[in-house]
Amino acid sequence: MALSEFNLQYVPQKAAKCQALADFLAHHPLPYSFRGNDIKIGMVETRNNYWTMYFDGSSTSSSAGAGIVIQSPHHDRWYFSLKLDFDCTNNQAEYEALIIGLGILHDLRVTHALIFDDSELVINQLNGSFRCMSCTLAPYHMVVSCLAESFDGITFEHIFQIHNTDADEFAQIASGAQLLGAS
Repeated sequence: MALSEFNLQYVPQKAAKCQALADFLAHHPLPYSFRGNDIKIGMVETRNNYWTMYFDGSSTSSSAGAGIVIQSPHHDRWYFSLKLDFDCTNNQAEYEALIIGLGILHDLRVTHALIFDDSELVINQLNGSFRCMSCTLAPYHMVVSCLAESFDGITFEHIFQIHNTDADEFAQIASGAQLLGAS
C-alpha cells in the first residue's frame, strides 16, 4: 500500500523454478543478521559451513556397537553402524562412537562441527560441566579432547534420545540388541 503512490510496474524475473528461491535469497540478503550466521531450526541449531554429527553407543552382555550419522552443510547424510569387537560399558561405547565419528570428520577435512548425543554424562564431561573421574573413561576423554583441538569450531550438545533415533538404532543393530518393536 505504501508504494501504491508510485508508478511501479512488476516484471517477473525469468528463472528456472528450482533456482528461483536461491536466486531471490542471494539477491535479497536479510537486513538483520542472526548471531554469527546461526539459524535455529526446530531443536537443532545449524550454522553456515558446520557439519553435524549424531552419535550413540550400545553395549549388551555379548557385544557392543557404535552408530554415527554425519550430515554435511548441504544436508547430505552418511550413516555408519560399527560392531566393537571388545567388551566395554555403554559409556565407553559412546566415547568409541564419538572418536570414530570425529576421525571421519577429520578425514573429510571438516573444520566446523556440531556434535549431538543423548548421553548427558559424555556431553557434560566434554563441555566441562562434569569432571571425568572414571579411570576407564579418562583415556577416551583425553583422546576426544585432542581430536577436538584439530577443529576450528566444535560444539558438543546434549539432545533427548527421541532426537537421536537414527544413531541409536545403528548402534543397537551393531551391538546385536533387540530393537523395540522388532520381531
